Amino acid sequence: MNIEQHLNQLNSDSQAVFRKTLERRGELGKAHHLSACIYEFTQNISDAPERKILEMVSTQLESATLNMAYGMYRQAFTSLRLALEMGLGAAYFSVHKLELQEWLDGRADIKWSSLTDENNGVLSKRFTKAFFPEFEKDIDEYLRKSKEVYRGLSEYVHGNNETWEACSIKISYDDNLADFYFKNINIISEIILFILCCRYLKSFDVGIIDNLQFLPEEMNHISYVREFFGGPKDL
Repeated sequence: MNIEQHLNQLNSDSQAVFRKTLERRGELGKAHHLSACIYEFTQNISDAPERKILEMVSTQLESATLNMAYGMYRQAFTSLRLALEMGLGAAYFSVHKLELQEWLDGRADIKWSSLTDENNGVLSKRFTKAFFPEFEKDIDEYLRKSKEVYRGLSEYVHGNNETWEACSIKISYDDNLADFYFKNINIISEIILFILCCRYLKSFDVGIIDNLQFLPEEMNHISYVREFFGGPKDL
């Protein structure tokens, strides 16, 4: 088989996966909606570097979904993990401007251990107390979720042996991997929206708040977010 035949076969296989993935329109629509929510939130942040990082997060989520739709599951999981890192990283850099500049200059990396530090990270009680104290009651649970989803995705990023059994080197549709993808993009999007709400909501004026009415819908399970938007404390 020459290279043209080889690439045409790969394209044919990918298109077959794409058609099968499109049958999950509801889940695909939800993934796109969550990415759009993060993007819309981002457009209200005044700091340009922070806004740009979060725009990259939205782009990574869309890239992840596209990779998944064509059966490139490992690449999709890599993009999901990167979106989580950058989402939390944007919040971290918003209060560590020196490190932001070093990252922008290419002299520093986003460190997962710093983002998830229990005492000083963005998912710490210290962070919530500074920006939105009510979030403290749920911060431990979101820290747990973040570590759990990051660890699960990292198995694919690092090529753990068991992932090669689940994620074939042949391009083909896999229901279990698609399920894993949709579960994780929902969790990651929720984590990012949670930390963005904690970091920025109380700094926005009324006009901006009025433009964020998707938040009380997506974060409806959190009473203090509902109350912030004028909703009931109890459902």
